[in-house]
Amino acid sequence: MKICILSEYAYSFFAGKSKEVGGAELQMVVLAKELADRSHDVSFVTFEKSNSSFEIIDGIKTYNPFNTKGSGYSYLYPQNIYKLLKILNKINADVFIQRATSPLTGFISFYAKLKNKKFIYSVSSEIGVSGNLKINSIKNLKNIFYKFGVKHCDCVICQTNRQINLLNQVLNKKGKLIKNLYPLPKKEFEHNDASRLKILWVGRLVKEKRPDLFLRLAKIFPELKFWMIGGCPKLDYEFYKKIEQSANGINNVEFLGYISHNEMDKYYRESSLLVSTSSGEGFPNIFLEAWGNYTPVVSLNFDPDGIISNQKLGIHSKTFEQMIDDIKTLLKNDKLRKEMGINSRRYVEKEHDVKKIVTKYEGLMESLVNGG
Repeated sequence: MKICILSEYAYSFFAGKSKEVGGAELQMVVLAKELADRSHDVSFVTFEKSNSSFEIIDGIKTYNPFNTKGSGYSYLYPQNIYKLLKILNKINADVFIQRATSPLTGFISFYAKLKNKKFIYSVSSEIGVSGNLKINSIKNLKNIFYKFGVKHCDCVICQTNRQINLLNQVLNKKGKLIKNLYPLPKKEFEHNDASRLKILWVGRLVKEKRPDLFLRLAKIFPELKFWMIGGCPKLDYEFYKKIEQSANGINNVEFLGYISHNEMDKYYRESSLLVSTSSGEGFPNIFLEAWGNYTPVVSLNFDPDGIISNQKLGIHSKTFEQMIDDIKTLLKNDKLRKEMGINSRRYVEKEHDVKKIVTKYEGLMESLVNGG
């Protein structure tokens, strides 16, 4: 099949400079590479360069029609619409795939209908199937293009059953569950001993991820070492610098800033726990990356479909005070922590294996193209 994947900032992953991007972009890049390895004709459209450049990277045709410069509305500029249409016509894909909340969703959905092509939209967060689909006031007008795209696409891929239920409630549209894919680390794991306890935080350094709560934890546990890893988004530079300055003022915190995704596994392997303080998510890639390296998760606010609790992959704390107690429990109980680490690895092997997940994508695309 001829497949076109669109992801605004994913070029950074291809270029190895992914400071500002997250899980949505990573998922699309991994999917594209696996589809190309299976001999599909894969094109990838991103919006990080302004010279309409074309490259072939890892067998994938990459296009950069224009630079959004952090503004989603730039898709709607006449000159940019022309550039994008020109590239999409050239690609002439059978199936288009796009992930994350954006006006681009509406644009591609309309284009696919116009050209009698198939469009698969992939959900990246719970708000994408709830708040971002609601237009209750003039402040929500920016969601019109996005809502149109989700409503009229051929299939909505959801990460969790909860997202499927939210989509059905808000838009009366059925979603399809295809879990996030994860390439398992090939290196063998060695359990940390109790003398090298480390607490890890990973994510984009933005307010909704609540990195300030992680720094509060570091002050509560001065005897432990805390690692903080995260890039600097352009639109949140001041917040990033504030967190960096605060972290550097705490003796037991090592602020590592941006770390290349290819180098991340060693930090997961050398950590005792991954702590998540985010206020809202879809299905965080950092969970899969921690679990793939036998590292349990202590999550403050989020437990996708209850798997952390039900599968014993860590602890869903729900409150900051309880998180403090949960961290104490897991660090004192080496046996429990290791059992959860093994459960975590087995879970991602069974449920998120990249080969199995991409096979599901292939089956879906073949069904849509063949009129199933």
